[in-house]
Amino acid sequence: MPGFFQPVEEISGIKPFEGFPVEFSRGSLSALVSTDELAGSILVHTFLSEALKAGKAYHVGPKRAFSPSILRALEVEPSTLLSASVYSADELLQALDYVEDGSTVLVSQFSALRGVSGETILELRRKADDGSLTLVLHHETLTFNELDLPGEFARLFLLPELFDSLLVLRTSSYRGHYKLNATVLKAPPEQIANLGDHSIPVDSLVKVITGR
Repeated sequence: MPGFFQPVEEISGIKPFEGFPVEFSRGSLSALVSTDELAGSILVHTFLSEALKAGKAYHVGPKRAFSPSILRALEVEPSTLLSASVYSADELLQALDYVEDGSTVLVSQFSALRGVSGETILELRRKADDGSLTLVLHHETLTFNELDLPGEFARLFLLPELFDSLLVLRTSSYRGHYKLNATVLKAPPEQIANLGDHSIPVDSLVKVITGR
């Protein structure tokens, strides 16, 4: 039975790295799309490294999207990260039953899972709320209409209105210098000033990710 009228408390969250426009808090559901592999790798590794520093973290998806050696380079021990392979919405929901309350969960390639429906999103919202999870759904795709961001989030995540944060991430480079370009389409109330476009220098992170 759901618990109604719980006390409201201030909860600190996880920010993947300094300058990232959004912080992800416990009891939240967020959706992120990366439109190139480097942007996706930066997100996955920095988010998981900060999550591991803050507590227990899980990675779930149809393939392993992280490198243990990169996590070590970011000064975290990858053996403390718990990972599970899932290939359908039902398997994802079952996996979340084994997640410890108050933990951080990153789901990779979410929109590629078989059988994702509006009911799936609603159940993920419930699990994030009931378990006080920091639940982030990530999808990496090369096919993305930048001119219709609301339509793309509706296509990939079905019920974007149930999410606390919606972001698009891309990388750009010029003369050997890299930036992560982020568009924040939706943010929690306390971070609403960060809606819009952001360009963040990430040379040091790219050096860690690429090893050069």
